[in-house]
Amino acid sequence: MGPQRLNAALYLPLIVPAMPLVAAQYAALLNLQLDGTAVGLVWSHLLWVLPYMVLTLVGAYRAFDARLLVSARALGCTRPQACLRVKWPLLVRPILATFAVGFAVSVAQYLPTLFTCGGRFVTVTTEAVALSAGGNRRVLAVQALLQIALPVAAFALAALIPHWLARHRKGLR
Repeated sequence: MGPQRLNAALYLPLIVPAMPLVAAQYAALLNLQLDGTAVGLVWSHLLWVLPYMVLTLVGAYRAFDARLLVSARALGCTRPQACLRVKWPLLVRPILATFAVGFAVSVAQYLPTLFTCGGRFVTVTTEAVALSAGGNRRVLAVQALLQIALPVAAFALAALIPHWLARHRKGLR
């Protein structure tokens, strides 16, 4: 099973319609006896989130200049040290953007949450959908604003954290 087949399997949630995939996901959770559990909920969200995260990160990861790691190794760093001190600091912006995209996609997941947990876990999206069926409009508006504010906060953190991390490196720009 080569990398191309793994890519096809990874991007499957982007291609296949949601309903059959959620039903298959639920059947797998039933067989594993993970339906209604937090582990099942996390797995069901990751199935939908990971393709978007990989699409967000793959360009920056492939564009990374491997010669920088060779230079770090030549200066005496081990492979893990070179990765921690050179590669990851240079990829901190794409990594944080990837987590923000993943969080935003996860916040929007309704069907996987509903099928996996059957209402046992309350999320922002399941509450908004439940309130839209006849709840208080003011509470629904607050819930909708929360559904917008959470991803905005994740993207704001993804934009601000690199500035905070690089505050002592201003002379290196």
